[in-house]
Parts: sequence; C-alpha cells; structure tokens
Amino acid sequence: MLTKNNASDTAVTDGGAAIVAWFKAAGVRNVFSVSGGPINAVYRACAKQGLPLIHTRHEAAACFMAEAQARVTGEAGAAVVTLGPGVTNAVTPGMVAMLAGTPVIIVGAQAATRSAERGAGMAYDVLPLMKGVTKWAARCTDADRLQEYLDIAWRKMWAGRPGPVFIEVPTDILSAPLTAAPQTSRPPMPGRPGLCGKDTEAARAVLAASRRPLLILGDELFFDRSDRLAEAVERHGLPFATMRLARGIVDERHDNWMGPAYAPCNQTLRAAMKKADCIVLLGHHFEFDLEFGDTVDADTRIVQVCSDQELLHRNRRADVALAASPAAFVELLAGLPPLEVESGWTNGLVGEWRKEHDAQLGEGDNKGIHPIAAVDAVTGAAPENTIYVTSHGNVDFWADARLRMPAPGRYLRAGQSGALGAEVPYGAGASFADPDAPVVVFVGDGGVGFHVAELDTAERYGRAFIIVVLDDELWGAIALPQEMSFGETYEMGLPRRDWAKVAEGLGGRGYLARDAEAIQAAVRDAIASGKPAIIQVPVRSVISPYMAYIS
Repeated sequence: MLTKNNASDTAVTDGGAAIVAWFKAAGVRNVFSVSGGPINAVYRACAKQGLPLIHTRHEAAACFMAEAQARVTGEAGAAVVTLGPGVTNAVTPGMVAMLAGTPVIIVGAQAATRSAERGAGMAYDVLPLMKGVTKWAARCTDADRLQEYLDIAWRKMWAGRPGPVFIEVPTDILSAPLTAAPQTSRPPMPGRPGLCGKDTEAARAVLAASRRPLLILGDELFFDRSDRLAEAVERHGLPFATMRLARGIVDERHDNWMGPAYAPCNQTLRAAMKKADCIVLLGHHFEFDLEFGDTVDADTRIVQVCSDQELLHRNRRADVALAASPAAFVELLAGLPPLEVESGWTNGLVGEWRKEHDAQLGEGDNKGIHPIAAVDAVTGAAPENTIYVTSHGNVDFWADARLRMPAPGRYLRAGQSGALGAEVPYGAGASFADPDAPVVVFVGDGGVGFHVAELDTAERYGRAFIIVVLDDELWGAIALPQEMSFGETYEMGLPRRDWAKVAEGLGGRGYLARDAEAIQAAVRDAIASGKPAIIQVPVRSVISPYMAYIS
C-alpha cells in the first residue's frame, strides 16, 4: 500500500493526488477553484505535481473560466469546488456549458463518508442539481476508483456533442491513501461516427439538385474540425454563416461569409433561410437563434449532420439526417463535383449582408456615442489575434454583428443560456488559456457587476484582459422592450458608477473614454501595460437589432 502522506512527499499517494495526476494526463492546463478546506488534498497535489492552480473569487467564476479555456483551446477545462454552496455556485456555469456544448470537468467535495446523512456542516445532496445541468454526474466513494470515474466522465463528456460532467468526492476519500499507483496516460477519445453509404448517396443527390444552397456552420465543428472546410466553401461557391462556437472556423473575412448565424441580428440570414432550396446544417440543430427552423420554406431540402442523434430532426425535420462526424461530411463535400449554384446567389447574399452591416452605423448624442462606434473603435485598435467576449445584454448585442473572427477560439459568448455573469470570467479564463493574445470583453453596466472582482484574479497571476463597459445607465435589454410595450419602465435605471476606479482598486488600469479616439488610445495603453483594465464608455441607450427583433 502507498501510505506516504507527509507534506514534503512528492509521491502520488491519496485521492486528491490521483485526481491531479489524471488531470495532467488528460491535458488539463489549469485547475480553477475557490478556497475550501475539504479540497486541500487537491490543492496540495497541484503544488506537488506542478499543475497550475488558479484561485478565483467565486465558484461560478471559476467554472466559467474553466469553460472559457475549453472555448479557446478546444480542450477540456477543469474546476474543483468545495461542498454545499461551493457546488451550488457551479450550477449556472454547468447549465451554460450544457447548452453551449463545451467540455468541462467539475469536481465537487462532499462531507466525509462517516458523516453521511448526519447533517454535517455545509453538506447537501447536490447530485440531483448537477445531474440536471450536466451530461453525467456521479459520486465516487473509493479513492482507488477515482481515475476510473474520471475515465467514465471523460467518455461521457466527449461522446457525441460535448458537454460538462460532475464528480462528487467526499473529503475523506480525497485524503484516503491509494493502494496502487495511478495511471498517467491520456484517456482515449471516444470514436466519432462515420458516414454510411446509403446516407452519403442521399446527401449527394440533394446537393446535386440544389441551386440556392446555404451552409450553416454549427458549434460541433469547433471540436470536430476539418482542414478542408474553406476548400469546400470555395469549391462550391457556398454562402455560409457561423454559429457561436464556430465563429472563425473559416476566416470571416472570406468573400462568402454572410454574417453570424443568429437570425435575430441578421436580416440577410432570415431572408436566405426562406429563399434557399437547400440548407446544409453542420454540427448544430434548429434552435432559437435559427428560429427553430420555423421560417424555412416547406420545400427547402435540409441536410443535417451532427454526431448526437438526439439533435437530428429537432424542431425541423431533415430530408437527410446524418448521425456522423461533421468533419467527415466536410471531407465528402470537399470531394464532390462543383455544385451548380445559381448565378448571383452567393454574391447577392454577401452583398445584402454587407449593406445591412454598413447601415447600422449610428451617431452619438449628449449621453454618449453609439455602441457600434465604440465597438468599431475597439476593434480598430486591437490586434488581429484578439479574443473577444460578448455578453447577453442589449449594448453588447451590437458587437455580435460587427465582429469578424479570423480564426477559431477568438470569440466567446454565453450563448443560448442567456446568462449574464459569464462575460468577465470568460475574459479572465481566456487570458489563462492564451496569455499571448489580448482579450477584450464587451459588457454593459449591468452585466459587469456580477464578477468584476475577477480582475483581481487576473492581476494576481500576471494575466491581463480588458473590460469595455458600454455604459448606458440602464438594464437596457429589458428596459428598452418595456418602453416599447408599455410606454414606461420599472426599476431599470443604473446610476453611473466609476468603473475605472474599481479597476484601479483591484490592481488594474482604469479609463474613461467618451469618443473613438479616446477609446483607441485606452485600448493601446491597456494592452501595452500588461495589466487587466476597464475602459468605461458612456454610450447611447439605443435598442439593438437583436433585441428589437425578438421583442
């Protein structure tokens, strides 16, 4: 039996050390956490085994940072949280990762087994909660089986559409000695389903008959990539739009890109979904941002490809539904004879999108500049490799349609969950995932308040990211539709606070910028400083196309 447990011992000896050894073997880059005595065995193991431990200000932020790592790198993120409220603080990030399809491993502590069902301090049965917001959640009560449980979690996390997983471990199991040395080899990835002959021929026939095809690139392509995707687009002259995680999977400066695949902020996409005679939906389903497929013409042929069978035919029946790797279908598409695309179809859509994009430009008023002018000023000063984060509020919805992502992993958004609070931790997490890339978070004066203290986390670890607070003194995403519907608002005002001083108080840089020139100067100075920063920009309170449409 391995029994050495001295503080100076570097051997892997207990449950916490087995978890950390498995994390390292699986390619986990950082462990995000918040102080908790029951998880001290994990903390010690991180120090002994050289796995960076990032101590954040809140468990929700820790889990959002872990998810941000997955969104930037394409690898699994990991968070370890203490028992009771530590785990319940992880529920919302679990839900966000579940809806987005991002791979995150959350390990949560529990009271010691000898205290089970006795009302131990902070103890609560959290498994039902976590089962509701993850692909798989389980409790392990044997230190020697921890790596077995983690292997199960790994397979569940990556099978089909990725997603979060949760393992609960009692504190005495975390500190229990192991009877055998743990594995240190990387757990194998589950196989991706391939294409079958019958379905391949059906897809070929639909594509060959198409004259007005539309390609929608979905989230799964971020984790299941093909280096022939741009080749396929160009071979057939396909107009394409990109879902959230797929932003930049093909350089969005491409001549065939027709904007983000969010129907509420893309009128051109809405029209194209009605006019197309064939929609190829790769690695996604017809969800809210695609209007559930309700606006697609009844005669339009649908080719849907994703590895999760449960998503096939969801909301809109597909003519050809392939439970297969999207990357495998891209290989097929790239090898087909060029499609006979109707003259002017692709260029017409791209042209309409660019007109729509240019028509959104707005002026300032006595309350501040237009949000678009602020976004454009930031992107004009930021380098090409910048990672951008947007939130789910009115002012930052303006950013979604302005950004053009040149590469994958450069765009993070809470997505279908609509969760405020993810944006600042996403910025911090992205700075740990790619320390060489500038990171910019667009957020309103409401959303910034959730986790602004994570500026301190970045500063303590020598990381930097920039929060651009688009400040309209309002919970705008709710207030503006209220005004439209009722002619009045209800407790929606937010007094202007000095967010620049908040940044300085947390060890970062603070700026107040009222025009494009000042914004650009602040962006350049913040990047050069190497410090986390807030740039506060007073903006007009004007409803975004996204909010106007869904309201």
